[in-house]
Amino acid sequence: SWDLTAIEKSARIAAIEASAVGINWTFAPMIDISRDARWGRVMEGAGEDTYLGTKIGVARIKGFQGNDLSAPNTIAATAKHFAGYGFAEAGRDYNTVDISTTTLYNVILPPFKAAVDNDVKTVMNSFNVINGVPATGSSFLQRDILKSKWHFNGFVISDWGSVAEMIDHGFAKDLKQVAELAANAGSDMDMESYAYITHLKELVEAGKVSINVI
Repeated sequence: SWDLTAIEKSARIAAIEASAVGINWTFAPMIDISRDARWGRVMEGAGEDTYLGTKIGVARIKGFQGNDLSAPNTIAATAKHFAGYGFAEAGRDYNTVDISTTTLYNVILPPFKAAVDNDVKTVMNSFNVINGVPATGSSFLQRDILKSKWHFNGFVISDWGSVAEMIDHGFAKDLKQVAELAANAGSDMDMESYAYITHLKELVEAGKVSINVI
């Protein structure tokens, strides 16, 4: 667990092999801190300790991206899931998350801050709700913290279908509304909800989403 050189090398090998077949982006590393063994994705993360999880995340980012992303044997990394996904109630995937500010800032966010500081190119938001707001529609997480406070200048991709799942959370009524909410909140790319490609043009024309956001 503490052989960070081996961990970085494993990501470097993955980048070499992936780039050789034309893949230039990976949805890794998963840097969710989780302390409930019932959550099935514990095997994908770096454990329950924030310090160790941060070190492993940075090592993998360096392995994937190398020192020069224009090099043909490197791939862009994605820090995921922003944020709190590993604290789903009762270990049930996609479930709600109810955490204190202390836990958010001292346990969950440090690995993501380190990822940004080490030039991770993309960040993936998460399925879960925090303080009643789905992460995909959270301006607090994506704009206030990630893009403003941390000066992240890459882009944010939604988790698989998480834009549309804001309807299931009771946060929006339809695909058009979730496109508006997610885009304005700072989710830059919609994976598998088809909300942006279907509705963003008309939302811009209606003045609901600024062209500057696009």
